[in-house]
Amino acid sequence: MKRPTKFTVGNIYTDRYMPGNDEPSWQLIHEWEDELAALGQLPIRDSRAPRRLHENVLARNLVRIPGAFPVVKLFDAMMARPSKSLYFAMSPRRKSSFSARANIIPIIVDFWKTVDLGAFYRTYGNCPLVLITSLEAFNYLKNSACPLNLRHFPLSLPDKYRASADAKLVKKYDILLAGRSNPVLLDFLQRYEREHPHVEYVYQSVRDGVHCYVSNKTGVLGAFNDRASYMDLLKASRVGFYSTPGIDGGEKRTGGFNPVTPRLFELLAAECHVIARYPDNDDTRFFELQELCPSVDSYEAFTAALGAALDSRPPLERHREYLQKHYTSNRVQLLNQIMRNQN
Repeated sequence: MKRPTKFTVGNIYTDRYMPGNDEPSWQLIHEWEDELAALGQLPIRDSRAPRRLHENVLARNLVRIPGAFPVVKLFDAMMARPSKSLYFAMSPRRKSSFSARANIIPIIVDFWKTVDLGAFYRTYGNCPLVLITSLEAFNYLKNSACPLNLRHFPLSLPDKYRASADAKLVKKYDILLAGRSNPVLLDFLQRYEREHPHVEYVYQSVRDGVHCYVSNKTGVLGAFNDRASYMDLLKASRVGFYSTPGIDGGEKRTGGFNPVTPRLFELLAAECHVIARYPDNDDTRFFELQELCPSVDSYEAFTAALGAALDSRPPLERHREYLQKHYTSNRVQLLNQIMRNQN
């Protein structure tokens, strides 16, 4: 049966009620959901019920039977409704997932080059629309003759963190290495510390089985494992290090893809200078990284950029103007535009 050609968005499915989905990366997804729901006047629904229906043991085993999956897809297509559900998927799901159904519009956050394209096409073949957050991944799929109805839907900064011209932030720390440290930037920093022993930096470490942030001067500062305290830590730092995830050893995880992640936006909103490493690709060009924070490719470039950053205030007005293009409210407008063009 042919899927309906016209469709709308009727709600958002969330994983926030599932155990283990309260880590900072999931908290950011929940913030996107909240803002899309508020601005789009969409209800948020618990994903556990459709998960029980489509992802139980019987359903998972059924799609493994030779010839069964096409029958399941045909039945699913016959059940398609004009009203669809948005769903943020951290990565592509297996074929038994509820989020690969005819009534779902998945927003895929992390799409790596290691994904089996044939399996991806088969899994999401019934989805009326698939939103890909990385332009590099989107163009890769288009150039690979992807048969799905794809659109680029970039990541964003929730409007609740909108940079304010009236903010009077107190900067306690010189440098912050938020999240996973880039090994090249860390090596540069440790060399810089030997030459400038007064510099204070904060980095993430595991202590007694807990991820926490540690100062090289005063020791453990705390866990900062909720969004509010994490953003406060960023606001207390003068310089933030940033790198895309698929360089300097990250290639094994991403297959070499280097999407621009929301940490960049968070650092800018927190009035930080940004010292960065990234390749030249579709994503970094789309987000204008070269104009914001040129990639440092040598220790000499690193020391020059860090020294200048520690001795000056960041270009706050330029950063605010930049962020105006990348708040979640802008993505709601983009989603509305995409939906109008579908019909």
